[in-house]
Amino acid sequence: MAPDKSFFTAKWEAYLQAFTQADYATLGTQFHYPVSLLLDSPLILKDETSFIETIKFIRENKLQPGYSYSKTDSSQLTILSESTCYLDVTYSRFNANHQRIYQGRGLYFFKKINDTWKIQVNMPIQ
Repeated sequence: MAPDKSFFTAKWEAYLQAFTQADYATLGTQFHYPVSLLLDSPLILKDETSFIETIKFIRENKLQPGYSYSKTDSSQLTILSESTCYLDVTYSRFNANHQRIYQGRGLYFFKKINDTWKIQVNMPIQ
């Protein structure tokens, strides 16, 4: 049986904190590989090195000007099986003056492999 929502919310918040802090080493440990990023052009990243390079590029070049940090607005867990679920997350990005500069939504698919739950697919919705 899959853990409850608080388990996956904690994993999401750890991801969000690492992303906000540009902690690429931690980000790399939070995913099962290959990982799929379903962006405008979907990417399948075969290993941690390619994932970190891509996330670093996105964080440094594709976010809104003035980005400082992110916060979760809401989340909803959907269990698909004993080893697969997704967290539907709405989040906001803020600048250093605590002004919201973006609100987005994404589906973060978690998979249990070798008794370890990690993100395997990241799919932005908005």
